[in-house]
Amino acid sequence: MNLHHLAIFNAIAETGSISAAAQRMHISQPALSREIKDFEARLGVTLFERMPRGMRMTHAGEVLQEYATRLFDISRTAQSAMQEISDARMGHLSIGASNTNGTYVLPQRLAVFRRDNPAVRITMFVGNTEQISQGVADMRFALGFIEGPLHVGGLVAEPFQQDDLVPVVAPNHDLLKQRRVMATDIDGLPLLMREHGSGTRELIADMLEANGIRQGSVMEFGNTEALKQAVMYGGGIAWLPRISIARELSEGMLAALPVEHLMIRRQLSVIRRANAHLNPTSEAFLQALRASLGA
Repeated sequence: MNLHHLAIFNAIAETGSISAAAQRMHISQPALSREIKDFEARLGVTLFERMPRGMRMTHAGEVLQEYATRLFDISRTAQSAMQEISDARMGHLSIGASNTNGTYVLPQRLAVFRRDNPAVRITMFVGNTEQISQGVADMRFALGFIEGPLHVGGLVAEPFQQDDLVPVVAPNHDLLKQRRVMATDIDGLPLLMREHGSGTRELIADMLEANGIRQGSVMEFGNTEALKQAVMYGGGIAWLPRISIARELSEGMLAALPVEHLMIRRQLSVIRRANAHLNPTSEAFLQALRASLGA
């Protein structure tokens, strides 16, 4: 199918007239009329009914316009992609981030990147590690930032920062009244955890099992801030990212359990599709992130 003819057809379909389509296509009205007649002859169908005022599509024309719309949408998307390749400062940065990364690590760095690249469009979805990993695999996100183990195939992970998960309780918790707290002292006690699919929860479950600690009743929360509030009000024991609780620990709103074996050191990682091209905007953000961590 001749794409020039299809562009002429689409211009007439969208404007509803020969004259307006000719103006859009920058060709004369007689030339455009000949082109659309030739196109109809090649296809063997009538695409328009000539009306006293304007043009009306036939059924065949309506069917063809559906395909033409998709094709030219793809063309515009391809052009946008080429624009991103030619200039990283005008692209789209699409990120998926797990809770710790999305709430405490990335916002400041994204704000700085946006300040230096004001034309870049930035979107970030915050979910758990499982959701983010699958989103990168499904090409919904160019980059993913996770805080747990990677279980989705076809992706590669690059550690970029370490963080500690600290076991914390309310400052009046009974455990803090003991002269010495042992790991086994939390056996069967109420716990506060993230939902299933969270990388943080998986790490905690592995640590408890390694220490032979039986989980008590679990209350689930969908984000770190909700967990923090529940701990402060005496809801149980939770493991929270050190980066998220510095102020609460210093001001005595939370207390860390002084048990070395209950501390979890984890890697925060950036993930991407293996062997996939990373657009210049995403690559530029990664470089800025590495520079900020090395500073």
